Amino acid sequence: METQSDATLKITKRTDRSAFMFILQHMIKPFGSLLITPRKTHPVGSPRLTAPKKPRTLCDIHERKVGDIYVYDLQPKRLSKSEESREKPKRKRFYYFCGGGWRMPPSGEHWAFCIELARKLPDTAVSVVSYPLAPNNPAPAAFPQLMASYKQLLQDAAQAGERVMLGGDSSGGNIILCLCLALLVEDESAPHPIALMAICPSVDMRKENPDIQKVAPHDPILRIPFINDNAKGWTGDWERSDPRVSPILADVSLLKKKGIACHGVTCSYDILGPDAVLFREKCRDAGVKGQWLAWEKQMHCFPLAWKYGLRESKEGKDWIVDVLRQS
Repeated sequence: METQSDATLKITKRTDRSAFMFILQHMIKPFGSLLITPRKTHPVGSPRLTAPKKPRTLCDIHERKVGDIYVYDLQPKRLSKSEESREKPKRKRFYYFCGGGWRMPPSGEHWAFCIELARKLPDTAVSVVSYPLAPNNPAPAAFPQLMASYKQLLQDAAQAGERVMLGGDSSGGNIILCLCLALLVEDESAPHPIALMAICPSVDMRKENPDIQKVAPHDPILRIPFINDNAKGWTGDWERSDPRVSPILADVSLLKKKGIACHGVTCSYDILGPDAVLFREKCRDAGVKGQWLAWEKQMHCFPLAWKYGLRESKEGKDWIVDVLRQS
């Protein structure tokens, strides 16, 4: 493990890969794309979610609607009265936007990941945001709804004395970056989060980075036609260069101006990785503070697979927990 730090950015670099992870990547590569293929097309609007049975045994899940968007607050169940007495007041609020190519609701892995965060961060209230899904809800239709709800969430948190953090993986990482940056452009005086956590985010809808082609043979899950099709479905009538869908083209110096930390995870066997690295470097050059985990030979969103006992996934998940705890 190697750590690189400068005045603003701390990058933890890992190069190790377990035999188990090596075998798994080779096993799933022939059908990896099937794991992320939507089973159905979702109608207009924010999907109403039902968590799988196992997460519901670990957490009480409370549904609310903020504007047009469903939000699910996770409250870990305590095993004893002593645990309840030691429970810390919630000083922070973490809103999580799950990935899925802008087309799929949260998976079982997403629910398990978010519940783990809720259990490991006792001073942080964790909530899952159910955003409208493409292709029936492309960004030109969905983004205004998301912006309205995002503003309300920030206002509610400010009134409750909660400091907000935003997190998301893949397409969800794209949305949190776009929402935060778009509101800073629209109104710098508006409430804002203290930190962002972007896990293997999609940051450039143009998909023109030549390094994508170099990574493609190694990626066990994502395929170039798949990410291009997803980008087209979400972008809709907007240009792919619009900062509201391609945050790499936004003015990230606004994050520094407001003191918003931008954290993230990248991996080298992920075709979204090359653009995410460029986004990270853009943040560094603009003086945006943050911590990033850069792990070679790992696959897209690998920390979400922690519940399967994969060492790298567990350690990636723990790294995320530690960074959020420090924020």
